[in-house]
Amino acid sequence: MSAIDFFKAPKGPFHRSTYPFINPTRPELSTKGKTAIVTGSGQGIGLAIAKSLAKSGVSALGLIGRTEETLLSTKESIKEISPDTKVFTYAVDVVDAKALTEALASFVATTGAKIDILAANAGYLPDLTSILDADADDWWSTFEINIKGNFNLLRAYQPHAARNGVVVHTSTSAIHIPYMPGYSAYRGSKAGATKVFEMFGGEMQELGNGKFGESVKGFPFDDVELSGDFVNWVASDEAKFLNGKFVAANWDAEGMVQIKESIEKDPFIFTMNLVGWLELIGARGP
Repeated sequence: MSAIDFFKAPKGPFHRSTYPFINPTRPELSTKGKTAIVTGSGQGIGLAIAKSLAKSGVSALGLIGRTEETLLSTKESIKEISPDTKVFTYAVDVVDAKALTEALASFVATTGAKIDILAANAGYLPDLTSILDADADDWWSTFEINIKGNFNLLRAYQPHAARNGVVVHTSTSAIHIPYMPGYSAYRGSKAGATKVFEMFGGEMQELGNGKFGESVKGFPFDDVELSGDFVNWVASDEAKFLNGKFVAANWDAEGMVQIKESIEKDPFIFTMNLVGWLELIGARGP
């Protein structure tokens, strides 16, 4: 079974690059008048998300990452796309709860507005090795960044969340596929982080490189712009029906809109659960 077969879209084509329906310049996807925070925004998917938000006209953008140089590079890219967007950079490690809290508080104080969109994209991929051969510190730092870092981020964000604010977590479809050697820390931490965001969503209602190496040789990678534009679409009113769901950026957004009612009616679809258990015991309750 190919990767594309495994992640086949529920309806519509499987995308590897961006497409018109999620184009951030669509009026329906405009973020004008809104503010956004993007973690891990110095490069890769985080950079693409920041660019997409700029294309959609976001008013103020907070860029968080560990390296000032890459953040400033992203800032220059944003200013070329959207000169009117106010851009702020914060060289902060998400594991540092105090610094992260201060960064978000500073962003809100400076812009005078709550945070409308939080793109939680920061993550870490350790050296790929077996559990027995792994460097213990490097293995555990993956959980520190991917889980604790996002724990810190959500706690720093909540006091500054705008009414109807949107949180988008960049995870990986790799948490669902069969065994791949060397990925215990990455896939384990990403699965844990996904459940943390699921819990946060429920709580809020009550108030998402070179180290891959040979293991993915020949694997078809996506155009990074696809992820950026998909996140911008997910943050729009058009995608509100996906609240609390785990969806792939490759899935056709328009196709998901077409089966919107089915998705809204099923609390278990597109979530991480024990597949088949409830059907086996004849129950569909929590």
